[in-house]
Amino acid sequence: LIQLEEEYYEYHSLMMHCWEELIQCNADILLHFKDTIRDHDHSISAKTCPTSILPQKPLFSDFKDHMML
Repeated sequence: LIQLEEEYYEYHSLMMHCWEELIQCNADILLHFKDTIRDHDHSISAKTCPTSILPQKPLFSDFKDHMML
């Protein structure tokens, strides 16, 4: 019975260690992906976002000209 308890304790310790490593590995992978996505978003947004949210030329200029008549 004592040998069985020792084997159980060793197995339990090994499994706990393996699960802790797996959890840490998942956390490291998640952090890596978060950093990679953040860096990718920062590099993309500067190249694809317009310099202004307003158009250079008003889109309703013809409407304004008709209203002045």
